This record gives sequence, structure tokens and C-alpha cells, in this order.
Amino acid sequence: NCVYITDSAGYMLPDDVSSRVALARAELRPETELGFHGHHNMAMGIANSLAAVEAGANRIDGSLAGLGAGAGNTPLEVFVAVCERMGVETGVDLFKAMDIAEDKIVPMMDHLVRVDRDALTLGYAGVYSSFLLFAKRSAQKYNLSSRDILVELGRRRTVGGQEDMIEDLALDMARARGTI
Repeated sequence: NCVYITDSAGYMLPDDVSSRVALARAELRPETELGFHGHHNMAMGIANSLAAVEAGANRIDGSLAGLGAGAGNTPLEVFVAVCERMGVETGVDLFKAMDIAEDKIVPMMDHLVRVDRDALTLGYAGVYSSFLLFAKRSAQKYNLSSRDILVELGRRRTVGGQEDMIEDLALDMARARGTI
């Protein structure tokens, strides 16, 4: 069995990860594996994964070239390199992972994952990447900034699956600003 702590918005900081992993580890049976899944929206995927390991996680999700939503998942080849520098054995061939990421994964990607303003806003606001397209459509429809919509969604602590409320929120924001 394995229980996962996830940061699908890329919002958490290392202390957030440490406290959640430590709390879960204290409540789980010793033989239960504990994992962490992080996104890189605020460029914290590596730091958060290291914090998870230090707090008791024994599985870390990552992907070659960081392939994933938003600014991507924890880039596996970078995580392995950092672990090796720290003397932590991962069982992953670092140079093979680097070569596969660069030679196979990157050419398949429609666009390189990076921390652009959209990904950073998602991470800063703490909202899931599925909100982005809905926020952009609503922003265009109501002459608003998608960033303002996303930040407000984060302030309201919305979670994935609540995309249907984005247009209602945008309409309320536009009315409050007198733009409609």
C-alpha cells in the first residue's frame, strides 16, 4: 500500500510538504509506503521532493524533462542529480535519464514545460491547471485579467472539479468592477 501527498497546483513550500508528510508518516503503519507528487509551478518541485524525503516519504513522483501539467512535474533527472550530490542512492542511472529526457522526451513535447506567467500564477494562487483555460475564456468574455480570476479562485480555496464556478466568479467580478 502507498499513500500520496499531492501538490498538483505547485503551491506548497518545503515546510508545507514536511509538515504534511511528517503528520501522515506518524499516523501510518511503518510498512505503509508514503509518496509525494509535486508540480514545478513555483520552481519548488525539487526542494519540495527533498523535504518530503527528509520528512519520511519513500516514493517521489517525477517525470523526465518535467513532463506534466502547468510548469511540469518534478523533473526526474534533476532530482536524481541533486540526490546523488547529497549521497542519496536512487537506483536511477543519472546520465541515461538525462539523455532520454533530452533526446526522446523533449522532441515529443508540444512546448517545453517552464515556469511562465500562467504556471507561476497557478502555483501562486494554489489552483489546479485545469482552471487556466476556463479563466482565460471568462476573462476574455468579461474583459478581466485571467490572473485576477485565478488569484481570486485561490483565495476562495477552490479545488479541481469546481471549474463550473469560474464563469460565475468572473461575472461577479465584472459586475463589482462595473465593466458590464
